[in-house]
Amino acid sequence: MMRSGWMTAMLMGLACSAAAEDTALLIGIERYENLRRVASADDIIGGARSLRNAGFVVDTSSDSTAAELIPLLNQFAQEAQSAERLIVGLSGRFVTDGASSWFLAADSDSPAPFNAQAVSLDSILTVLGAAPGQAILVLGYDLNAQDQFDAYLREGIGQLDIPQGVTVVHGAPNTVDDLIPDAVAQPGTNLMQLLRDNRRLTVEGYQPDQLILRHSSDDQVAQAPSTLPFWTKAQETDTADAYRDFALSYPDSPYAAEARRRLDAIENDPQRLAEIAEQDLSLTRNERREIQRDLTLLDYSTRGVDGIFGPGSRRAIRNWQQTNGFAQTSFLTAEQINRIDAQASRKQAEIDAEAERVRQETERLDRAYWEETGARGDVAGYRAYLNRYPEGLFSQEAKDALAEEEQDQRESASEVEQRLDINPVVARLIESRLAQMGFNPGRVDGRFDNDTRGAIGRYQTRSGLPATGYLDEPTLARLLADTFGR
Repeated sequence: MMRSGWMTAMLMGLACSAAAEDTALLIGIERYENLRRVASADDIIGGARSLRNAGFVVDTSSDSTAAELIPLLNQFAQEAQSAERLIVGLSGRFVTDGASSWFLAADSDSPAPFNAQAVSLDSILTVLGAAPGQAILVLGYDLNAQDQFDAYLREGIGQLDIPQGVTVVHGAPNTVDDLIPDAVAQPGTNLMQLLRDNRRLTVEGYQPDQLILRHSSDDQVAQAPSTLPFWTKAQETDTADAYRDFALSYPDSPYAAEARRRLDAIENDPQRLAEIAEQDLSLTRNERREIQRDLTLLDYSTRGVDGIFGPGSRRAIRNWQQTNGFAQTSFLTAEQINRIDAQASRKQAEIDAEAERVRQETERLDRAYWEETGARGDVAGYRAYLNRYPEGLFSQEAKDALAEEEQDQRESASEVEQRLDINPVVARLIESRLAQMGFNPGRVDGRFDNDTRGAIGRYQTRSGLPATGYLDEPTLARLLADTFGR
């Protein structure tokens, strides 16, 4: 993406120039040939005088084209190789693809992914990385600009890959322009304090308690004893970052060697190394989900399968490591992941085999019960089978047989009723009597519909007669007896 050949070349094969203690490069591009101007972008160059008074070798450029920036950047790359402190200030327009960012030259025209009219911030940061703890990159740009140049590039700054010991400050052009002169105007000024006091600026990368660009004449004498409070704070914090910041900020302090020793001890701690080793695996979220599923299958609860290794997952990993003879770091190696996968595969195979055994045994019992009940072909057998196996192997066959039997019974009962030759008067009398007894035959009209059939069936059940829903001689005789007997 937009990594121009000339920017890469300036970092390679350069002969060392004369040594320079401190080096600075300030570039402001306010007027672009093909893009909107950036108000106050040139003002960043105003810090050159203060830097020179503080002993810096300073190069500046205003509204420069790509061709004009090439020798300037080459010279800065040469001087940076032997510099003790490095400052770069860039103010103007920037573009990013999200992962990398570029500073546009004045003649940039419709920025595109492959374009030689831009300065790679990754390359600038590589140069600044040569002076850890004493390297600063100041970026000024329109924080509200949201132009989208094409499918890949938008205006602004993306995620920066900042080398260790490099401080990056960014904000609007009229906010960053006074930062450099303010930081070096008075000897002993703490740049980090200035940044903490200015909420309009954003700081990334290296952020020690103190970062002084210009020391007073007696700084060297006072430096050793004055580092005690900061060493005490680093000990209280007791983290790799705290010891690293102290060692980079106070390399000549009598406590610097101890800070480096403690930093080395922390960075080589087995727990931390295990964490780094897992990070290097670059596990995807789906891969983490699979590990969580495997651990859960092995009875190590991860408290969810979401692809996020939270406290539950770490506890499960630690318990698995203990059971399997690994150091209990709660972080995984490739070997451990493979072993978990193998164990889970074996466990799943055992579960599947047991499930198949249970299925076969259940089917055997099902068939045996059918042979003793439904296979004999009678209603009682079908009903007995369905009571035990309502969804069994032969349940549909039993249901179909019962439905057919019931249909035959209805047809037979219908024929019996037809032979009774019930006239409409008697039919209405029967419906009326069913209604009086609370069997809800529906409308009393001498026509036997579904409501009437239901009422007859309920009456037959209560009277201890076969419940067909159709009238036969016993039902009719009993019903008429009930009717005229009152």
